[in-house]
Amino acid sequence: MNDDEQQLREQLEAITAPPSRLEAEALLEAGRRRSFRRRTWQAAGGVALATTGVVVAVPLVMRDAAPPPPTAAVVAGTPSARTVACTSKALRLPPGAKEATADGVDPSGRYIIGHDSAGQDFRPILWTDGVPKRLPQKEKSVQLTTVNARGVVAGLATEGNSDYVFRYDNGRFTRLKPPSGRWHVYPWPMMNAAGDIVINAEPEGNIEGKDSIALYWKAGTTTAVKLPLPTEANVYDITDDGTIVGGTFVDGEGREAYAWDLTGKGRKLTAPDDSRAIAYAAEGNWATGGLWRGNSDGKAVLWDLRTGELTKLDGPGPGDAVNKDGWVVSTGTAFRNGEPLELPVPKGRDVFPRGVSNTGLIVGHTSAQDDNGLSEPRTWQC
Repeated sequence: MNDDEQQLREQLEAITAPPSRLEAEALLEAGRRRSFRRRTWQAAGGVALATTGVVVAVPLVMRDAAPPPPTAAVVAGTPSARTVACTSKALRLPPGAKEATADGVDPSGRYIIGHDSAGQDFRPILWTDGVPKRLPQKEKSVQLTTVNARGVVAGLATEGNSDYVFRYDNGRFTRLKPPSGRWHVYPWPMMNAAGDIVINAEPEGNIEGKDSIALYWKAGTTTAVKLPLPTEANVYDITDDGTIVGGTFVDGEGREAYAWDLTGKGRKLTAPDDSRAIAYAAEGNWATGGLWRGNSDGKAVLWDLRTGELTKLDGPGPGDAVNKDGWVVSTGTAFRNGEPLELPVPKGRDVFPRGVSNTGLIVGHTSAQDDNGLSEPRTWQC
């Protein structure tokens, strides 16, 4: 991680509870232009660097039609003193790359997305079974943000000063169109197993998500449809059963974690009355994100979407990624069953986990602790 990148993360983590869209937008875009690290996947308080911006939320509604229980428990995490060890392995770099980051992984653990850089621009890398391949550099900067178990990738490409969503499938790069009009898409597209994609868009020239809408591309389509969600509700992920996850905002500030189906029927995720909650990732029956109380820093949390139970994890937050078994990756930390995982790194390097598969494979990168340290993409099998 270079010095610019570290300063950006420190700025994001210093923002309280949770940051507004405008704060995240400015910091993330600045970081994107100053350093090549992608997100890594979540914005604000430790989730998502180097994307176009905005506080995210990724909660889930229950999968069945039954009403939620009248009261959902809030449980404090009780990680044991014993940590679970993992084995670490460096990922190979493609020809010409001196450093890179691993920024996400598909649920099967076979496909890993990441980047190196050319100046201030992203150059996309896809690892398949550990073998790196450069993807087409269709624009000056091409940022990968999501990959599914079929190896289909989606992300953001930068044309001039504007980003657009693309899909890369079986060697074919496809530009995905928003509805008619002039839109700014943010913060990054996410995709499910079928290849359905979601992202948000605000009218060009607006800030902080004013008059924003949620967009949905069904697998194989090229033009988005507007989802029937409340005004300025934002979405950040889509599960395999079509649940759209996101959150509500007031004056550009995140307030409540939510989930909706494709018809717009939604449900709020559990949070203490004196806190604001934003969720950042979901998989299967689990969601992770953060809680903010007053001006305090965000704390990592895990929601059980079957029961509504909220577990507070003993670590900095918010949570950045989660797998089907409830493993959580947060700011510099990973948890299994509420216990911290020990992610071994070479001496003199810091660790930055970014994603976790359903097979227990964690991906991320390490960086030397000096100002000019290069980023090394790594995996940890736990």
